[in-house]
Amino acid sequence: MVDGDRQLLGERRSFGPFALLPAERLLTRDGIPIDIGGRSFDLLVVLTEQPGQILSKRDLLKRVWPDVVVEDGSLRFHMAGLRKLLGEGTDGARYIATQVGVGYAFVAPVTVQRPADMAPPVALLQDRVVDTPLFTIVGAGGVGKTSLAIEIGHALAPHFANRVAFVDFSMLENPGLVQPMIAGAMGLTVQSDDPLAVILGHLRDQSFLLLLDNCEHLTGPTAELVEHIIDAAPQVRILATSREPLRVRGEHVHRLDALGYPDDAQALTLAELRSYPAIELFLERASAADSLFQVDEGDARLIADLCARLGGMALPIELAAVRAATHGLEATARQLGERFSLMWPGRRTALPRQQTLQATLDWSHDLLSDVERIVLERLAIFVGPFSIDAALAVV
Repeated sequence: MVDGDRQLLGERRSFGPFALLPAERLLTRDGIPIDIGGRSFDLLVVLTEQPGQILSKRDLLKRVWPDVVVEDGSLRFHMAGLRKLLGEGTDGARYIATQVGVGYAFVAPVTVQRPADMAPPVALLQDRVVDTPLFTIVGAGGVGKTSLAIEIGHALAPHFANRVAFVDFSMLENPGLVQPMIAGAMGLTVQSDDPLAVILGHLRDQSFLLLLDNCEHLTGPTAELVEHIIDAAPQVRILATSREPLRVRGEHVHRLDALGYPDDAQALTLAELRSYPAIELFLERASAADSLFQVDEGDARLIADLCARLGGMALPIELAAVRAATHGLEATARQLGERFSLMWPGRRTALPRQQTLQATLDWSHDLLSDVERIVLERLAIFVGPFSIDAALAVV
């Protein structure tokens, strides 16, 4: 899930007649949902995070358009649309102020409600999975999709009377083996040429939780199988992980993005730094690797810098944390970015592709078609953000 989702599930921000639910991507006016574009919604989420504080254009562009290069004109365009949507100026309403040459601030009072009995993020996702025939966790490699799916699976096992099967497709190369592999994970013996019939015969009249991990290179056969199961076995629930949606009828998608880290750690206290999920994960893994691992404010700022350089990605942060527990924070920071850091080891029991950064990159590269690899190689000349026009020029 996106970092915001982890922190904001169940959160409600109210201002004027509006209510903003970031995790649900919902904006209402007097309780009625409002049609709002994705970029405008993201802008509103970022602005209402720190009401009254001026956010620079650079910060807004980085938060709302993290993967593309856009001009200030796009920001002004969406900001104007957002103001119109909120009815700025109507009956004296004022929501967004402009600091000329600097940025924007959300100036209306914002009330934040977080239910006291709010369930943990995993618990909230559990509810979604139980009520949804197909729920797919989508995200980049190393972001934590598998860990989240396994945690949900363990939590939901009693609900399904322990009728749960976990299928890891990461090492499967032959699409024709998708069905036999699922049957095997379910403990079924297939003595015919039709594994699907055996699977459906077993699932048709019972509740069952099927966890399908790493579907990105087998989306076609997996999607076909999933549709058959959904149609024939209404009590079955399927939780899949993939780098892209399966695009199956009735699929619900949860996008899991990088963990949050501060853009500017210098002005933050130790307590404030520890509240960021990326830093929290680093400290948790480092402490597990060395029970004596302790940090002060300066150390926490160095960790924030490490997390920023790793893009908030869970797997690289875990590998760096273990390294820091063994070799120290400063040495780890110096080594990060050097080629041999790709081979920093993780857990011996982790899946092969998750034991080092190099393995994760190799796995991702192997998923590309020949044309996609050529495109990637040509785009490698860029050392920072680039526009679509520049990409087309070099490709």
